[in-house]
Amino acid sequence: MDGVRKVADTGRTVVCTIHQPSSEVFFLFDQLLLLKRGGETVYFGGLGKKSRHLVDYFQAIPGVAPLPRGYNPATWMLECIGAGVGNAAADGMDFVKYFNSSENKQKLDAVIARDGVGHPSPNHPEMIFTEKRAASSTVQMAFVVKRFVDTYWRTPTYNLTRFVISLILALLFGLIFVDAEYASYQGVNSGAGMLFISSLFNGMTSFTSVLPIASQDRAAFYRERASQTYNALWYFLGSTLAEIPYVFVSALLFTVIFYPMVGFTGFGTAVIFWLQLSVFLLMLTYMGQMFAYALPSEEVATIIGILFIAIFMTYMGFSPPADSIPEGYKWLYKITPLRFTLASLVALVFCDCPELPTWNETLGAYENIRSELGCQPLANAPVSVGHTTVKEFVESVFKMKHDDIWSNFAIVIGYIVVFRILGLLALRYLNHQKR
Repeated sequence: MDGVRKVADTGRTVVCTIHQPSSEVFFLFDQLLLLKRGGETVYFGGLGKKSRHLVDYFQAIPGVAPLPRGYNPATWMLECIGAGVGNAAADGMDFVKYFNSSENKQKLDAVIARDGVGHPSPNHPEMIFTEKRAASSTVQMAFVVKRFVDTYWRTPTYNLTRFVISLILALLFGLIFVDAEYASYQGVNSGAGMLFISSLFNGMTSFTSVLPIASQDRAAFYRERASQTYNALWYFLGSTLAEIPYVFVSALLFTVIFYPMVGFTGFGTAVIFWLQLSVFLLMLTYMGQMFAYALPSEEVATIIGILFIAIFMTYMGFSPPADSIPEGYKWLYKITPLRFTLASLVALVFCDCPELPTWNETLGAYENIRSELGCQPLANAPVSVGHTTVKEFVESVFKMKHDDIWSNFAIVIGYIVVFRILGLLALRYLNHQKR
């Protein structure tokens, strides 16, 4: 109620219905409309400091017991008119009749009788609303975006959970793959699997954690949209912008621990790794918001969303490898949004080789081997694979190519745009509110 009082202090009119409040809450109000059973007015007017006007009004009525010292005025007035717990009232007292003959009623009648208040006034122009909403688009945008920023800042359970899970996943995978060797057949498969699982776990965290907060806030959006408080576009913009810093920080926490622990090197590559992972998490967060806005409940959104992610997971190009996916399912592989970031992450660390080494048939070995991991000969490769480098193996088996890193990044941005547009359309045209 202190918050409501602050709103009233800014000049806004606030009307509250309240039942037998405490004295602290009651003293916050400026005016009171008190009704008896049947809806007849018993009192209407100012309360005064610590309800002094109300107390003086009732105590001036013959037969009304005075307010006991330290007693709650709200409880006392209800007991006076017979609306208290004991349903006891002053015998024979007609509080409605007394109000109708009071000075408060005369003031009320005078206000209602004014032109343009209780009846139309010929001296005032017709009130016509030329705009659908009272506030301008700029004001709507500023207030709604700020509200989202404040809401996210005041919801540490949501954001801290993401940060903690990112740290735990980074330490878990980092400890498992400390001193791992990736230049062998087993090592490169394990490394690709590590990136597959770690990115998927981070993505699932982003997807599932946004569903509750988006679903809960949707109820407030329905109420505010019904009263035309603001355009759905600004709500959409606020939910879009508020997520970005937290997603990027979450990905940064994961990268700064995971990347060096598992033996990956290169600051520039690490920055690109963080950027690719951040956009991936942002895509899944926005996909979660889209499902929350489009589907009737959080539970349905969770079930449908996990079903989609399970399908996407199967066709990310790692298990089964991209070159082993049956032709009839290639279309699923091509449209799976999750595969593009995985391809970029794997290509970043395993396919970075500006110049491939030369195979010497006479010596049966590679020559001119550069230091990059992608340039290293693949050790312990089965006979069916033959002699190859880490880069060639990854690009031929998993179809994750270093040249496609930035085109994959652009495609993920495209999916983000698609998910946001679908989310906006769901906000604008779907209403799952139960009436």
